Amino acid sequence: MQTNNKNLRIVTVDELLKENLKIPEYQRPYRWSTESAVTLVTDCYAAFVNKVSEYRIGSVILHRETGKNNEIKLNIVDGQQRLTTISIMFFVFDELIKIS
Repeated sequence: MQTNNKNLRIVTVDELLKENLKIPEYQRPYRWSTESAVTLVTDCYAAFVNKVSEYRIGSVILHRETGKNNEIKLNIVDGQQRLTTISIMFFVFDELIKIS
């Protein structure tokens, strides 16, 4: 079955993190184990070392919500743990770059 839906697309993590993302109240708190987080980090690192041109982190499902003043927010329905872990990784990388 082929689906032609303009809302389904592949984007980079950079593009995704530039959006106005929100973790809705109904989502569970961050509960990834150290093992899960380390697996994601080492997978990303291995892709970098092996010069993989595209590394897919998996599906992220967002729900568009129009807030006050017609502000568009994208609620994270699926992918919260991965996006949170990647955000933490980027923060740490940024801090390490500032130190060096």
